[in-house]
Amino acid sequence: MKGASLALLAALFAGCSFLSFRDSAKDDLDADIEKSERSERESRTVTALSLLERSVNDYYQHEGKIPDKLDKLVPKYLAEIPQADTGIRGHGASSSVRYYPSTVIRDGVVDGTRLKDSGAWGYAFNDRRVIVFVDCTHPNSKQKPWYRQPGGSLR
Repeated sequence: MKGASLALLAALFAGCSFLSFRDSAKDDLDADIEKSERSERESRTVTALSLLERSVNDYYQHEGKIPDKLDKLVPKYLAEIPQADTGIRGHGASSSVRYYPSTVIRDGVVDGTRLKDSGAWGYAFNDRRVIVFVDCTHPNSKQKPWYRQPGGSLR
């Protein structure tokens, strides 16, 4: 009887160990899925950023001036303003644009301390520079602040 009880206890502990392993594997899988989904959102956003940058350049080449609003690109240079989706909690996907004054550009780059961190698109220009960016101060998966992310690739 004592041997049967020990065997039963051993079987129960083995089952608990298996369940613990299964839960751990599920947690790992969930983390991998979340990482993959974030990577996909980031990739779409970087591609959309590249499209916006290219469309602003095309507008400038054909119209001879900088568009004061990104809406001016639609529909001739862009079918619609694409969505920015950083995958950051609290920043949902958005096709809205936050317009910033030229003073947000310092030494040719966006001054992140002056951003509203909306998670939408940001747009600023001066007589030397036009910058389309993601209005987000959080880091992307490569640990680079979103507002510093150039279009075209996640570098």
